[in-house]
Amino acid sequence: MKTIVKVLFSKLNFTHAGTFCSVCNKDNVGFSPLPDFYSLNAEKYGYAHFGKGEMTSLDTYFCSSCGASDRERLYAYWIKQQISVGRLSKSTRTIHFSPEFGLSGLIRGLKIFDDYQTADLSDTGVDHNVDLLNLPFDTNSFDFFICSHVLEHVQDDRQAIRELLRITRPNGCGILMAPVIVGLEKTIEDPTITSGVERWHLFGQDDHVRLYSHNDYVERIRSAGFFLEQLDNKYFGANIFNRLGLKQTSILYIARKI
Repeated sequence: MKTIVKVLFSKLNFTHAGTFCSVCNKDNVGFSPLPDFYSLNAEKYGYAHFGKGEMTSLDTYFCSSCGASDRERLYAYWIKQQISVGRLSKSTRTIHFSPEFGLSGLIRGLKIFDDYQTADLSDTGVDHNVDLLNLPFDTNSFDFFICSHVLEHVQDDRQAIRELLRITRPNGCGILMAPVIVGLEKTIEDPTITSGVERWHLFGQDDHVRLYSHNDYVERIRSAGFFLEQLDNKYFGANIFNRLGLKQTSILYIARKI
């Protein structure tokens, strides 16, 4: 999805008073739906879990003003909240993996963090080209990381999570997100599946290698050694979720190194 965020969002807006985008900081912006590309491919390949993601909002996915996705809006809201209470500051050394266009632009534009670095496996527009399974950073290098919708792409997600723990300083934390399916009992994964057709059928995208259940996703993060916070609509408030255009089932996963 990230490859289309920069340039693609529908012209059909869901506008109503009270909406808010925490990325472009505009009120009453309205939201645009997820492109038909995903529903059409779900139907074509028989993907059974389309629309069941904890977070992905089909009708209010993009901000109609800046194009920020629903998850970017939640991340930006939480980051600003943490800055306001002093838990994050300009001195927070930050690494952002596979950076989202809108959120990364906000962080750079407002100079939220003095030391803000970006990383990706192959994107040339980042500070570091890295493999999440073998990060070239010293142990305890960063206070804060953002790693969103990356784990479903890597072959060994448990190793990736251990690497994130290793590079995080004690008392540091990170936004650690992946597509999680509501009601799925067990994570679906099979490393022998390499064809795009089979991956669309099982995982919902041809570049995904697994589909997470909630309990399994939580277990993998905790077993690596992180303390995990699950921030839902009870934490933020249903009204905030409505204003940001979020599904009420959305959960923000914050992994902390104690």
